[in-house]
Amino acid sequence: MTVPSFQNVVDDAAVLFLETHQMQDNRFEEWEYQRWDTADQFASLEFHFAGHSSKHSDTAFLGTAAPGPQSFLWAWANPHVEASPAQQAVLDQILDFGKHHGIPELTTGEVPFTAIVPAYADDEVRHNGAKGGATLVAFKIAAAALLITGRPNHFTADIGRGSMAIVTYNHGSLQLGPASALTFQMRLMEGISGLMIENHRRAVESYARFRLGRPVTDVQPGVVELTFDDGKVTIDFDEANRVANLHASLGGGK
Repeated sequence: MTVPSFQNVVDDAAVLFLETHQMQDNRFEEWEYQRWDTADQFASLEFHFAGHSSKHSDTAFLGTAAPGPQSFLWAWANPHVEASPAQQAVLDQILDFGKHHGIPELTTGEVPFTAIVPAYADDEVRHNGAKGGATLVAFKIAAAALLITGRPNHFTADIGRGSMAIVTYNHGSLQLGPASALTFQMRLMEGISGLMIENHRRAVESYARFRLGRPVTDVQPGVVELTFDDGKVTIDFDEANRVANLHASLGGGK
């Protein structure tokens, strides 16, 4: 698969990333999440829930999105971060991917927000977007890392003054269940309205390939269909590959 840009990678991963993120939020709420801790620059991460805690050592600190300098700083470029061998292996995997495909956002130590979210050149968009400031930047970086590394879980942490730290990790109790037509359409529209997805059709086709394990069905030119256990989703695209119409038929797709 040709990957000519950072945004292509984000579009490929966006719906799956948002589905995973929502699942994690739901589980943390069920478990009565209280706080997180790290004592070693995110080489391990401990989540505290009501009555118990969960510690994870297979973590990789990717970097920080900071609203002050309006930039994302990769952990490998931060002189204050000493990556463990396991963390460095994940960072190297992302860096090698970026070098192979010529993607500067993955190979430049400090990346301006506007390179990751071009719409942030407009101050009003940056401050009033669905996920404003550093959060959307963090989400895009984490989504790209999910696709590149295959690590299933991620954590974006507010570390003060609006800065967000991005961490990937593995959690045996945070696995996605069967894909759902209802969940898919909700996460797709969230990614579009939240400025995460730019090429809507690419995002849909990539989700079908990576999550469903099969391509979309071409109903007619500009119209595709995705089949789930709980229904079908039909999407019309305009000439710019944007969603023009979306219809979900729930109640069993097979």
